[in-house]
Amino acid sequence: MRRISIDTLGLTSPRSSTFSPTRRRASWYSSRPKLLTTFCFFGLLYLYFNFGGTPVFIPEDSYEYLQDESLKDILNTTLGFQKILVLNIPYRTDRRDATTLSAALSNITVDFIPGVTGDSIHQKAYPPPQESNIKLTKGIKGSWRTHMNALQYIVEHNLTTAMIFEDDVDWDIRVRQNLQRFALASRFLSENHDALSANPRYKLDIRPNTETPETTFHTLSLNGITDSLPSIPLKSIYTKRLRYPQHHANHNAPTSPYGDPTQWDILWIGHCGAGFPRYPQTSRHKSDVSNANVLLTLPNDSTVPQPKWLKAHPFQGDLDPLASAYKPHTRIYHRATGGELCTVGYAVSQRGARRLLHQFGLKKWDGIFDGELGRWCAGEDDNPLNVPASSSAADASKKRKPKGGKERVCLTSQPPIFAHHHPLDGESDIGGLGGGYAKGLETKYLRYSVRMNLERLVQGSWSGGSGEEGLVDQWPDE
Repeated sequence: MRRISIDTLGLTSPRSSTFSPTRRRASWYSSRPKLLTTFCFFGLLYLYFNFGGTPVFIPEDSYEYLQDESLKDILNTTLGFQKILVLNIPYRTDRRDATTLSAALSNITVDFIPGVTGDSIHQKAYPPPQESNIKLTKGIKGSWRTHMNALQYIVEHNLTTAMIFEDDVDWDIRVRQNLQRFALASRFLSENHDALSANPRYKLDIRPNTETPETTFHTLSLNGITDSLPSIPLKSIYTKRLRYPQHHANHNAPTSPYGDPTQWDILWIGHCGAGFPRYPQTSRHKSDVSNANVLLTLPNDSTVPQPKWLKAHPFQGDLDPLASAYKPHTRIYHRATGGELCTVGYAVSQRGARRLLHQFGLKKWDGIFDGELGRWCAGEDDNPLNVPASSSAADASKKRKPKGGKERVCLTSQPPIFAHHHPLDGESDIGGLGGGYAKGLETKYLRYSVRMNLERLVQGSWSGGSGEEGLVDQWPDE
């Protein structure tokens, strides 16, 4: 009879009747291959969350679009905004005609907001201080109220984003290409909150600031002029697989190709002059570099004229500091904390529209609107600068009373993407800063201006493809 051995405890091998103790499984950390694999896994996970994401290629050719899904809305008829509103006083039918034609030739859809005249505003409708703002010229008062009506429309219709144009606005034929590149900068500047100077992933280029009190809009911003300009190439941010700003991961946030609209107030990309970022009021050390004072650079941008053409106003004697601070044909993007002039084109979020309507429609308004808006963007507290131009920066800092609210986020591009078109013998209906002092037919900053080429575009002299054959470059290279 065959003898059968039953191992009820499983202590012996089925191939051996010899007793042997059970081997204890080795810990994972005692195995070098497993330990190495674990470290590699978590290392890759760290790199993905900190440097991951799809890189965006920014082509050198200014006619080439960026092939990225998140930027495609900029190619629509409202340039990636919910609406484009144009401010036009009804009797200026000439300006409405020109804007309508320019928009149609650029495949842009606009809605007109009727402008008002200063003498049509009732005395009781002015915010404080009525004793001074009621004495302003009719043009300034009418301009202010027309901007308030546009903001009121945006708030009333709960628009997530909207672009506001004045009716003498102009743009380059490559406007969508310019806006795509600006959108990348806008995302980084509004949503990135890293201490850039302490992060090795950002290679800062520190260059001297060529601004002086004489060349800056010191009447609009009393924040201190920086000694240097900390700069980062835009391409280095989006071509090294750095992750996209946070709004791409937040599916519940309102969407916009320009960044999460709950994180920015104003995209001031249509102006006639801007100062470099000032020292952030929230920085403890002037050497700190953050998205509040960094400048993103786009070199070799052929839409930017040569330095000698970079002059904001005909009455400004000096060139923009941009002309001497950076190499020719460099476009820069940054926070608008250094003062800006002219509201020829600016976008607002719903957050920004509500803030501005409250500030200038109800709380306080006491001057030409672009100057007031420039001062608002220059501050981060709940009280805008209310200091005479002759006051010192020290006096201004004493009058600031931060109340802890969310910071004001105004972003800009230099040169501007939208600019004033000056017709022959054209005069501003406002009569203040940023209006009608040009004597010649021109549009500052824009090389292949739509309005300067309007007849050629209407007659079909340009095919609309890549290149500018048949059009006139009003600020050519020499």
